[in-house]
Amino acid sequence: MLLALVSLAQPAGFTLVDSGVRGQGRAGAFVAGADDISAQWYNPAALSSMQGTSVKFDLWATQQTVEFDREDILGVNPFNPVESAASPVLEPAGGLVTGLGGVHKALENTTLAVGVMVPTGSDYAYPADGAQRYAIIDSAIRQLYVGPSVAQRFTRWLSVGAGLQYTFLHADQSLVATLCNSADPDACGSDTPTDDVVLDIAATDPFAMTWNAGVLLTPIPALAIGLSVQPGVSFAAGGATTATLSEDNGTVRPYLTDASFTDEDATLEVELPWTVRGGVQVTPVPAVRVELAGTWTGWSATDALVVTDLDLTLTGTEDGPLQGADIVVTDDVSLPTGFVDTWSLRLGGEWDAHSAVTVRAGVYRETGATPDGMANPSVPDADKGGAALGLTVRLGPHLSLDASGMYTAWIDRGVTTSAYAQPALNVDYGDSFRTTVGAGRVIGNGSYRSSAWVAGLGVGWQFGGRDGR
Repeated sequence: MLLALVSLAQPAGFTLVDSGVRGQGRAGAFVAGADDISAQWYNPAALSSMQGTSVKFDLWATQQTVEFDREDILGVNPFNPVESAASPVLEPAGGLVTGLGGVHKALENTTLAVGVMVPTGSDYAYPADGAQRYAIIDSAIRQLYVGPSVAQRFTRWLSVGAGLQYTFLHADQSLVATLCNSADPDACGSDTPTDDVVLDIAATDPFAMTWNAGVLLTPIPALAIGLSVQPGVSFAAGGATTATLSEDNGTVRPYLTDASFTDEDATLEVELPWTVRGGVQVTPVPAVRVELAGTWTGWSATDALVVTDLDLTLTGTEDGPLQGADIVVTDDVSLPTGFVDTWSLRLGGEWDAHSAVTVRAGVYRETGATPDGMANPSVPDADKGGAALGLTVRLGPHLSLDASGMYTAWIDRGVTTSAYAQPALNVDYGDSFRTTVGAGRVIGNGSYRSSAWVAGLGVGWQFGGRDGR
C-alpha cells in the first residue's frame, strides 16, 4: 500500500523555470548576469555586483495543463482522455542584500544577502475516477530554501560566493491501488472501481540543510562568466499514509473492521540531485546584456525512493477468516524511479530601453527527466522548451517594479513502452489474507500533451551606495 509514496519526488524530476521574476524574464539565463536577490539561487558570487542595500519581494503564479489519453485495452476497455485542472500555484521569493563596507573598511568588497528561494513547480488534479488514477489523483508539493549568502570580490575580475540554506519539503498526494488474488497472479490488474484502494499521504520534512557556491569572472567589463553548484539534499519526510477500500468491495472489505486504515509515522527517504549552472554574459554596448547559460541536474542519482518505519495495520473482524487478527506491513520498501540526468540551454538578455525601463527576453530548451520506460501521468515530463518576456520600471532613485511572463510547451509524447503499472495489493485468501505489494496492468502507455505558464510581479527598494549608506 505504501507505493502511494512513489510519486512524492517524481514531480521534482523537473522544474518549469528557476526562482525569481527577473531570472524568469530571461528564461533562467541569469547565472553570470544576476543583479538582484535571486543571485542567491543562480550564483551567489553575482551578489558582489550589486550596489548599496536593497530589499526585494517577488510573487509569481504557475499553472500546468496536462492531457493524458491512456492506451485502450483492445476489446476490453476504452479509456476517456483526462486532464489535470489544478489551480495556479502562488510562490514567493525575496530578501535583503547589503554591502558591508559601512560596517568595517575591511568588508568594503563583501556583500551579504538573506532571502527566501522557491523552485517553480505546479500542482496536479485529475478526475478521481479517471484512468490515470493508479498513478495520481492529485498532488501538491511545496519546497523552499531560506538562508544567508556571502559574496567576496577579491579583485576587479574575481568574485566568489557561497550560501547556507535551511530547506523544507511538504507533500500531499493521492492515488489508487488495485486488489488482486495472489493465487492467480496472471489475472492481476483491474480497472474495476470496487477493486480500488485509495492511497493518501501527507508527508513533511521540516528541516534539512544544504548549501551552494559560485564564482564570477569579469576579465573585461564587457564579459562576465559565472559558474555555480548546488549539492543534493537528503530528505526524510515523515507523515501519515491512509488506505481506504471501497465499501462495495466484496472480497476483503467484509472481513475488516473498517474501510480505512492509517500508518501515522511512515518515512520516505529521498536524495534530490546535484545541479551545476554556468553562464557567459556579453555586453556589446552599455545598454545591452546577453547571456548564454546551461544547467545540468543529476537526476540519475535519485535512483530509488526508500520507505521506512512502516507499521500499517489492518484489523480483521472477529467472525471473519482472520478471527480478529491484524495484517501488519513493516518491511522497508525500495521504489525505483528510472530518472535520467537533464540538461538545459538558455539564451536570454536585457536592454535598457530608457533610463527608467529595462526590457528582458529569453528562450530555453531542456531534456526530460523521465524516460518512456517510466512514463506515467504523475510525471508528465518530456523534452520541452519555452520563451519569456520581462520588464523593469524604475520609479525614481529607490523604487523598482518587475514583471515577467513565460510559456513552456512539452513535446507531444506517444508512449508504447512504459513499464509503469498499477500498484497492486496481492491478497492471499488462503493464508490469513497475507498481503504483498505487486504490479497490475501497465497504465503509463498512451499520449501526453502538456503546457504551462508562469507570470510574476516583483517590487524592490534601493538604499544608498556600495557601502550601504
